[in-house]
Amino acid sequence: MFQFPSHIQTVGKKVEYLSQVLMPAKRFDDYIDGMRDVMSESVHYIDPVHEYRDRESALVMLRKYVPRSANDDFEFALISDTPTEVIWRWRISLKIRFTWFKFVIHGLVHARVVDGKVVYQREYYDPMESIGMIPIVGRLYKLVLQLG
Repeated sequence: MFQFPSHIQTVGKKVEYLSQVLMPAKRFDDYIDGMRDVMSESVHYIDPVHEYRDRESALVMLRKYVPRSANDDFEFALISDTPTEVIWRWRISLKIRFTWFKFVIHGLVHARVVDGKVVYQREYYDPMESIGMIPIVGRLYKLVLQLG
């Protein structure tokens, strides 16, 4: 069972450790165990594509996406770390399987903390941020956005 180093106490520092130490080392099982420790059992997790109201569902989603994100282009920055709120930003670069397309997505996360556990986590990002690089599809997407 994974344990955080003893000097890492706050939720923000734990997430930072997971993202800057375990992800690059491709220690995905430890990463998931660490997130299990950080999240409340009844965490409400929301991003533009997913919404979960329990920790295990959010962890299943993270288990799927974290290995794809753990590459040399991943960036993490802790912005705020208080006993009641944690904010961080991230940047991922994902290669779409079986293609030469590489997507870059910038995200911002706001997490509410109660008793040392994340009870609400909201991730803000545009999943279509890099679609403009795909011929035809990118142009159509931008045209639809302009039509409003």
